[in-house]
Amino acid sequence: MTRISRRDLGDFPTPPAIADVLARVTLDAALRRGDVRTVLDPACGEGALLAAACRRMERYRRGAGGAGLIGVEIDQGRARAGQLALHRAGLTAAQIFHGDALRRPPPLQDGAFDAVIANPPFLSPTASRGVLTPQLRQELRARLPEGLAALTNIAALFLADALQLVRPGGVVGMILPASFLTSRDAAPVRAAALRAGSIEWLWTGGTGVFDASVTVCGVVVRRDGRQRPRVPHATGPTARTSGRLALDATLLRDGGRWPCDSTPAPMTEGARIGDTFAPVAGFRRHYYAVSGALHDSPEERGRPVVTAGLIDPGRILWGRIPARIAKSLWHFPRVDDAALAAHADIAGWRSATAVPKVLVATQTRVIECAVDEVGDVIPGVPVIALPASGRTAWRLAAALSSPHLSALAFRRHAGAALSPDAIKMSGAEIAALPLPPPSPAWDRGAQAMHDASRATTASAWTAALDRMADAMGVAYGLSPRDNPHEWWRERLPPFRDGGASR
Repeated sequence: MTRISRRDLGDFPTPPAIADVLARVTLDAALRRGDVRTVLDPACGEGALLAAACRRMERYRRGAGGAGLIGVEIDQGRARAGQLALHRAGLTAAQIFHGDALRRPPPLQDGAFDAVIANPPFLSPTASRGVLTPQLRQELRARLPEGLAALTNIAALFLADALQLVRPGGVVGMILPASFLTSRDAAPVRAAALRAGSIEWLWTGGTGVFDASVTVCGVVVRRDGRQRPRVPHATGPTARTSGRLALDATLLRDGGRWPCDSTPAPMTEGARIGDTFAPVAGFRRHYYAVSGALHDSPEERGRPVVTAGLIDPGRILWGRIPARIAKSLWHFPRVDDAALAAHADIAGWRSATAVPKVLVATQTRVIECAVDEVGDVIPGVPVIALPASGRTAWRLAAALSSPHLSALAFRRHAGAALSPDAIKMSGAEIAALPLPPPSPAWDRGAQAMHDASRATTASAWTAALDRMADAMGVAYGLSPRDNPHEWWRERLPPFRDGGASR
């Protein structure tokens, strides 16, 4: 199978080292109790996870020759190749069946397995291959009435189904897209998982694991009634152990976002952005009101409209690069305030944004914000505005732009955006981010952000941002070792346009 066809199928083979980790954390505790005789991989590919599971079972003198190992693979050629690969490895008793596991081909049935271990296909329901057929959607809705939302990723459906395939007391270990931890449409599956059982292991921050721009996570859920207030946590591309996560299952029963970080970030118990600043977000009605009143004019007639694409860290690029709004390119997008005044239902938003403010872009790899010092800019949906003026605005911009807050936001919200490697936050989520205590370091960071906004060359811009990053690391009480400056620096967008920003 070619790389392109694998990608189209959402098929990213499991690296052997990760297969071994997942098999160990999923199976070892049950194997020590003698509770594992049958293991299913419902999306087995060529059998890497089944082989890893067999190695763990043989360590405990179970499953000799692959006995009790069952795989299901939707691609017939890969099913044959997997069966041959397992036989060549001496696992002659293992069986791989051709079929779609979500359609429940034999021998799949509720409660039939002691364990399920899987790396299911990552297919967005908005992609052509991720769209469920009406018949399959009907079957899943009958079988998983609480797990199917309009845009639930196929991988999450595999987890929901696996929790029915294992017997009471059985265990499920699965690799999933990182969006599973935070996305709205995975909430029903997260809630179902906590109703069915308890989390025993969580892996986050799996970047660069597969040959694709997708960040992954891993979960182990046991189908029992126990609640574990703290669970083992692994991080990074090798799933290394990093401590334990505090987990209050009673607060997450309705599908709340699962935590991603085992160590509390400095300053998270102090003041938050929302204590001082009130984020203002636009929605569909604001978008249509603005896009319906647009005109393209370099003259000062109307308020400039700034989209997320016109915001770089510290810089507003209106009038220097075109913006795409309502499927058209605009070089000088403006809206007359009088035209917006005709829309009574957006009056509050219109007046709240007609002030000096910090503009925060969305769907970015780091938090990107810039200051509207004059207060005439209209934030194009979904840009979020935080009214602030003078020195206060630059201090807020420095805090938001700090590597620390980008790393914190990435841990909390990565995967919620269209790109799995981007950060997407709501106004409430921005309000929940911490502010540092007042200090000279914060003032230096604010000045550096101001300098970045005036930079006319890439070198001057990046130098100013580096000064800001170092100053804000001190302001947030981070040691040089803990400041994610290098991680943040690698994720900055390239410098655009040779002139100073607006």
